[in-house]
Amino acid sequence: MKLNLSTNNYPNIYQKTSAIAHAEIYKFMKSNLISANDYTFQPYFNSIVKKYNIKVFEHHFENNIILGTTTNNKRGISISYERDSFPAQQNFTKCHELGHLILKHRGENFTLLPESDTQQEQEANLFSAFILIPDIILYHKIVNQGKNFSTVKNELQMSEIALKYRLINFLQIESKLSKAVAEKYEYEYQIDNNAKNLITILKKHEETILEQYKQIQADTYLKAKATIAKYNFITSVKIPELSDKELRDKLSQENNIKIWSYYNRGKTLWYAWNTDKLSDIEAQREAKLIHTLKLL
Repeated sequence: MKLNLSTNNYPNIYQKTSAIAHAEIYKFMKSNLISANDYTFQPYFNSIVKKYNIKVFEHHFENNIILGTTTNNKRGISISYERDSFPAQQNFTKCHELGHLILKHRGENFTLLPESDTQQEQEANLFSAFILIPDIILYHKIVNQGKNFSTVKNELQMSEIALKYRLINFLQIESKLSKAVAEKYEYEYQIDNNAKNLITILKKHEETILEQYKQIQADTYLKAKATIAKYNFITSVKIPELSDKELRDKLSQENNIKIWSYYNRGKTLWYAWNTDKLSDIEAQREAKLIHTLKLL
């Protein structure tokens, strides 16, 4: 992974890739009720693999000559990663290869070499780093939770070099620090266990990071499904879109979801429930209680 700020275009590559990656991962987090405390890249990776029916497998070349490959043609999509790489490096490779797909890179075959430095490879590297630790998670782990370098990388299943790359990128591109200062702040955090300067920088970006997260909307259908899966019951109070026939019709296609409405005193409350967990009578009782409380 190279931080190639010697090219004038690198900041633009960073910002463009950041916008795409963060829109992807924030929408996924919100749609699937994933909190900052529980975040790892794996659920997102698994969902994309399932969505596109991607074949994921190991390969092996001596001396790690090829770290990862992506093939995308009419026969399907496949991703491979080096068998002998340590798990955290494999995770970076998997997200890197996924980046070629999500970023819509042109071509059928992509090969990640240790010294790859084309624009597409730079974009895929950045995409991987953003998915492994999005800005909102970076802020939460370091500022809100006060976690050290080792804890952050272990919890997010990242390698040292991947987290270092992510931090220096942020400090140089987002904060426009010199290479020397960015590396100094990263070194203080990683080696000296001193996050003071890094936290100061992150706090300066708090409003921007939070606003970017707030602007991304969840997929209402996926959010409704995730809410039912987690709580067994939802109403149009929690998810107003349940009042829309289009969403109700879509949810009704699920084998274990049932939808009904409760009407009283001129007000209608739509509700849906997991039929494997709640009976019709139990669901109606919940709806009646919520409807009554809403009118108080």
